[in-house]
Amino acid sequence: MTVTSACADFTTRLRFEDIPADAVKWTKWGILDCTGVAIAGAATQLAAVIRDYLDFVGGNPQSRIIGFARKANAVESALANGALAHALDFDDVGGFGHPTAVLAPVIYALTDLTQPTGRQAIEAYVAGYEVGNCLADRTTMGKIDTKSWHLGWHPTGPFGAIAATATAARLLKLTREQTINAMGIAASEACGIQKNFGTMTKPLHAGLAARNGVMAALLAQRGYTADADALGGEQGFLRAFKGPADYSEERVCANLGKTWALSKGLIIKWYPACWSTHRATAGAIELVKENTLAPGDIETIEVDLRLIPLLHTNPSTGLQGKFSMPFNLALGILNGWSQIPDYTPSRTQDAELRAIMAKVRHVPDPEDGSVNLTIITTDGRRYTKNVRHAPGDPIFGLQEERTLTKYRACASYRLKPEAITAVERDLLDLENVPRLARVLDALTDVSKDVKEVMPA
Repeated sequence: MTVTSACADFTTRLRFEDIPADAVKWTKWGILDCTGVAIAGAATQLAAVIRDYLDFVGGNPQSRIIGFARKANAVESALANGALAHALDFDDVGGFGHPTAVLAPVIYALTDLTQPTGRQAIEAYVAGYEVGNCLADRTTMGKIDTKSWHLGWHPTGPFGAIAATATAARLLKLTREQTINAMGIAASEACGIQKNFGTMTKPLHAGLAARNGVMAALLAQRGYTADADALGGEQGFLRAFKGPADYSEERVCANLGKTWALSKGLIIKWYPACWSTHRATAGAIELVKENTLAPGDIETIEVDLRLIPLLHTNPSTGLQGKFSMPFNLALGILNGWSQIPDYTPSRTQDAELRAIMAKVRHVPDPEDGSVNLTIITTDGRRYTKNVRHAPGDPIFGLQEERTLTKYRACASYRLKPEAITAVERDLLDLENVPRLARVLDALTDVSKDVKEVMPA
């Protein structure tokens, strides 16, 4: 048994009846949340570029694209779906980074080709999630394998490519041998570097992971081959992305199919920015409310700037603002929240926000993984908040009403009210949906009266 064969066995043998009820629940809510975020992503400048690219490359119109009234071939549909799902950095966190922005796009891209039921869609999502989590070796919610992270990889890209392959393999009903080959192909497609955070290419990581998974599965289905254990071994995927270690099947896959990572839940984001800003932002909001502080009362804000991955301390675009600790703290302190329209070039230059940003000073976080946020006032008072979990963390349970409100607001960027309701109804009852294609019917019934394209 090898790492690749163990992942292929899990993928091909998984049955809906094996999946714990709480994992099914998180699957449905994760797909609903990500679907809404992707629909809002379809109203961005990034989406306009994707549409232009699809027009240029053309191809067999096999698969509908969510939020677009158009089709593309299945591979490019997966790329488009994934880029839209991650465009706003508002999608969930868990497993191997941003799992649903990779897995749901694969499911939607293959819906017209494979005509799955809702139950089969759940099986495909869970297969991808568990395989991706197993390889990423994620042991703490919100913390991904530190070796890959500090080598500069964005785990959603490389680990997502293998996870996407598992999801695609389920939907295409690949054999064990075909699935082994598909995972081997995807291992050579894997990509995604942190240097591109704060640009359109960061969302492309999710799109490429989804695209690579579909492409690998389609090639393997047609007889394309790869090494029998491209994931494990001395020169395999894990060694390349993590560095030297024991990557035996016994070490890597010991819990695959025995414990369920998805049962721990997903972080459903409250703010449309990098998750690494969320705990500090929440802490700042709480301190301001608890102590009735106005921006003018604040002399200094002490926080860990988390320069990995928050590269942009002086953002000039909305996308850079999503990866800026000072900018997100300023939004939280000034507004008590951050919203999709806050992340624009003009907003990053707002004088009131800039005044608060200038007060931020770097102080390293505690070694226990929590976040410290301290506000020092102009008259010398010092207020500190230690935050272990961001709002939306599954430790607080699934916050259904808040997630529904977020989904509806995001979906309204492109969908008609009746379509928003239809998607919500079916995705929350996904195991009983006879044809996933009817969800796609609603997701491509795009309103002509849509909100303006959001600048990057």
